[in-house]
Amino acid sequence: MGRLSRIIVIALLAVLATPAAPARAAYGSDLPVSIDVYGQGVKLSGAYGSIAFDDGNAKYRYTIAVCWQSSYSRPTLYASVNGAWRSPLPVTPGTSVSIPQCTGQASLLSGEVTPGGTVANVTITVDGVKFNPPNSTYHTNSAFYDNPYN
Repeated sequence: MGRLSRIIVIALLAVLATPAAPARAAYGSDLPVSIDVYGQGVKLSGAYGSIAFDDGNAKYRYTIAVCWQSSYSRPTLYASVNGAWRSPLPVTPGTSVSIPQCTGQASLLSGEVTPGGTVANVTITVDGVKFNPPNSTYHTNSAFYDNPYN
């Protein structure tokens, strides 16, 4: 084997031995989020936007406007991954927006969540409080989103 052939073989072996960069997971189509919360016949709050899953089954992203219409307190947006206990999604930095589904205030929330492990599904929940002095009642509504990649 000539000197040039050995150099080519060594160069090829070096290329083959170099680890490939990990593939970046891509997000699938946005799934629509449209959740209304009513209490005693009055619209209290809502959540409107989208959620998408990555094709690596490891994370999801969301862009959701949380509506504060007639709720006594500011609504909270929650997420539950794979049926686990729900956790509040961050409300800051929320951007104030106007949306047609709400006559009150709305905050646009967005983020990417990597909870660890496989993300098989996510349940999005929003709450609201109906206040009738001297009592108040707590109300929620949810929507289930199945990860299309598993």
